[in-house]
Amino acid sequence: MTTNKISCILLAGGQSKRMGEDKAFLKLDGQTFLKTIVKKLYEKCDEIILSINKDEEIYQKELHGFLDKTSFIKDKNPYDGPLNAVVSVADSINNPYVFMATVDTPLLNPELIDFYKEKISDYDCILPVINGKYQPLNTLYKKDALEKAKEVYNSSKSLMSWIDKLNCLKLYEDEISKIDKNLFSYWSINTKDEYERLKNIK
Repeated sequence: MTTNKISCILLAGGQSKRMGEDKAFLKLDGQTFLKTIVKKLYEKCDEIILSINKDEEIYQKELHGFLDKTSFIKDKNPYDGPLNAVVSVADSINNPYVFMATVDTPLLNPELIDFYKEKISDYDCILPVINGKYQPLNTLYKKDALEKAKEVYNSSKSLMSWIDKLNCLKLYEDEISKIDKNLFSYWSINTKDEYERLKNIK
């Protein structure tokens, strides 16, 4: 296992209930959220694993040109939340670092990946704290931390139940904003109103 290599888990298997349509295929500047994010991750990560619940051909067509680093894994228990996705993908991770991304944050700043890798040291993960809230997605984990996810998943479906078992380095807005000025990496687009605001910003 090469010590510096990094995998990415991209969570793309949610139900998008509040949006009413699959967020992965919403468009920004003529390009789907899915492709926008994968293009960013492709430059920084050695492999990208999409956690999905639909036929993988739908995603393959969209990601033509990026498939040499990209694979697809269906959740063991479809629509059972992000911890289920982590557990479903855990055994397929080939590298010591894992960036956990989500398909509903198209303004992700990929420079955070290198920044977090420099910071993680002996910690299990980097835990961003934005507006007083922990952000367990769009952040970096050690591969070994995923084993603890399996243990936790037997008794809880909550992502934060897993985070509570890890030795996390908390990073706050003042540090993160040095890389991501507006903290847009942590702006999840979950509703039609948020989608309209996003398009107006762009």
